[in-house]
Amino acid sequence: MIWYLFVVALLYVMAGTLMLLATRVMREDYLSKLKVGDPRKWSPLPLGAGILFLLSASSSSQVTFIVVLGLLSLLKGLVFLFGPREKVKGMIDWWFAASDKTYRVCAVVVMGLGIAILATIVH
Repeated sequence: MIWYLFVVALLYVMAGTLMLLATRVMREDYLSKLKVGDPRKWSPLPLGAGILFLLSASSSSQVTFIVVLGLLSLLKGLVFLFGPREKVKGMIDWWFAASDKTYRVCAVVVMGLGIAILATIVH
């Protein structure tokens, strides 16, 4: 399961870098394709990622950190699935209407998470 952590960490670093350096491209070409009418369609992705995080936690030197990421991912999937549709849609609309500065701050956070995950798999 260490490979899952490695792949997720690299995806986080790559997505964060793209979001930081090419904010407009990321917003218009990638994130705009994620707009769907019903967020419940996307709920299996964070649910599956959360389960895989929890399963791969034992491969990490910082088990608690990976378990927290897994639980947060499961929570996100459950909110998408069972949350009030108006509130979830409002959160998603806020994200798509966010400023470039907000995207860049989130990019740094995502890159930091990716680097932190990479650091936890190095024993």
